[in-house]
Amino acid sequence: MDFHTKRINLNEICTLERAVAGKIYKAGTCYIKLSATDEEVRQIHKPGTIDGRYAAIEPNGNINTDYLLIAVERGFPEFLRRYRTTINLQADTLKHFEVDWHNDKDAQKYITKCYKDVQDMIDMLKNQINNEKLIKKWYLENMMV
Repeated sequence: MDFHTKRINLNEICTLERAVAGKIYKAGTCYIKLSATDEEVRQIHKPGTIDGRYAAIEPNGNINTDYLLIAVERGFPEFLRRYRTTINLQADTLKHFEVDWHNDKDAQKYITKCYKDVQDMIDMLKNQINNEKLIKKWYLENMMV
């Protein structure tokens, strides 16, 4: 596996546009908020529409869409710092969006698997914390019965 990355412009691998109302985007299309922008990158998991308040990052060709989401999430904070105007992001600045990209498909699969494993552990710990809070609540409610 080759873990070397190359800095690429997202235009090379994706179509970047302000989301068009009624247009059906491919599964795996990422989208980011343009108005009152936050640092969250979202993704649709099945073909569907995206609200016009968002910018769509639609993959061209056969791209690992899980890896695309990871790459966009990693590059988005830096992009925001450079191109956000007050609380908004202009759609025409997307042409400057660059990400670090692994060309090796096996490296992409490995990174995606590692991210998924870590996210699964985080989710498990969150569930454990919530369960312990419920137990604590039960004990506190039943302590003086």
